[in-house]
Amino acid sequence: MKPSIRGVAAAALSLVVLASLASSQAIATTHKGAPFNARTYLKTHGYLPLRGVATLKAMKAYAAAQAAKLHPAANTPSSAAAPTIGSSWKGVVNQGFTPPDPNGAIGPNSYVEIVNTNIAIYQRNGSLVATSLMSALTGHSNGSDPMVLYDPGTQRFYYNIWDTTQATMQWGFSKNANPTSLPGSFCNYSASFGYQTTNFPDYPKLGQSGKFLMIGVNFYPTITSQVATRSDLLWITKPQGRDPITTCPAASTFKNGKFTDLRNQDGSQAFTPVPAIQTDPNKNGFVVASSDTECPPMPCPNGNLITVYGLRPSSSDPTVPQLSPPHSITRGTYTGPPDAPQKGSSFDIDTLDGRLSHAVSAVDPVNNGGKVAIWTAQAILGGAGSEDVWYEINPLPLSSPSIVQQGTISSNSLYVWNAAVSPDRTFNTSGQAAHGGTMVAGFTTSSANAFPAIQMVSKVGAGAQSAFVLVKQSATADLDFGCAQLG
Repeated sequence: MKPSIRGVAAAALSLVVLASLASSQAIATTHKGAPFNARTYLKTHGYLPLRGVATLKAMKAYAAAQAAKLHPAANTPSSAAAPTIGSSWKGVVNQGFTPPDPNGAIGPNSYVEIVNTNIAIYQRNGSLVATSLMSALTGHSNGSDPMVLYDPGTQRFYYNIWDTTQATMQWGFSKNANPTSLPGSFCNYSASFGYQTTNFPDYPKLGQSGKFLMIGVNFYPTITSQVATRSDLLWITKPQGRDPITTCPAASTFKNGKFTDLRNQDGSQAFTPVPAIQTDPNKNGFVVASSDTECPPMPCPNGNLITVYGLRPSSSDPTVPQLSPPHSITRGTYTGPPDAPQKGSSFDIDTLDGRLSHAVSAVDPVNNGGKVAIWTAQAILGGAGSEDVWYEINPLPLSSPSIVQQGTISSNSLYVWNAAVSPDRTFNTSGQAAHGGTMVAGFTTSSANAFPAIQMVSKVGAGAQSAFVLVKQSATADLDFGCAQLG
């Protein structure tokens, strides 16, 4: 899954082997007999339900009942070209947190991985360069939902981690394209975006454009709030230029702000905005969001919208962005997935709630006429119970985005979820770009008869999607200390 030229692959390809299995550890059961506490729920689930615990449980129960009615056709083996496993190694581990929220990003020489409270730098062959607690960078020990990306435009790694106590985003960047020490190779900052310590800007997703970092969040007013009352998009100006930094700029160098209450084109609330991680440097960035599929009302509502926003520098002040109006794509209706059973345990694994999980933007010279495209995916009801649907979206013109192609990762015997999809687009340190017409998606599978596993598929150009390729099979059920804390 490494690029075939010395370059930078889109982020999803760099993380699926190391992270997908570990990120499946949010067990979908809830505390009983105690008032709702967002921090407690977050520690054992990794995200907050959009419409409350009872609503999420109702949606999961509805999806499970519908899954029992599914009679998928037998899998048809594919003769399409399949991906092969490249460098693979055991990533950074901290057994004191669940779920671990792992993700990573790859640069010209380095791979950087983050779990909830730990960060590690590896060479591209898996050799460990440095590892540290995130608190060594941020000065804070209450981090959650970390993300890291590599930006080919400025040739730096960027990270963001939400401080759940202070309701601030701790963020920073590497001083060059090849960090070698922690915290010494990074510059570190904090931004509040006007949130109060009682607020919960949950599930922060990090992306970037040429001039700005973007962070999408679901907003909860208080620690006891079970309903996301709106979705926000936060922004931060990036350092410009590719030259290495020796002295970190002052915090006042960087502006920040937010766009509040993002909506779909029909006026409904847009849930879980996910900024695209940009592979081809461009001043224009993109954000995708989706419909809410939780319930009641019963039966659970079907989602059918994927909404696209564009972000670019304002013409009056290029250091401040402007966000386009929302424009939605109507796709076939979908319902959130049931939780996934696993062999050897009565605990089901959380498959999320139909939200988009990741997004990458890159030029596609094969399927989209050399124009930029957004690649994203979501787990929905289907297959044996849960299946992943991936999309390649043409965001331009912003007034009428469209789906270039989409595919379903599904099995008649395995639940499929947790997909990260990306093209093979590369962009090297000399500014040369290549590839872009092939996609690889990594995902997690399990069933009542199968332990959790990391698998992947690929699709070359207009060819067929490949059969599943097993990356790593667990030898036991996914059980951690979080299970014992749940009723």
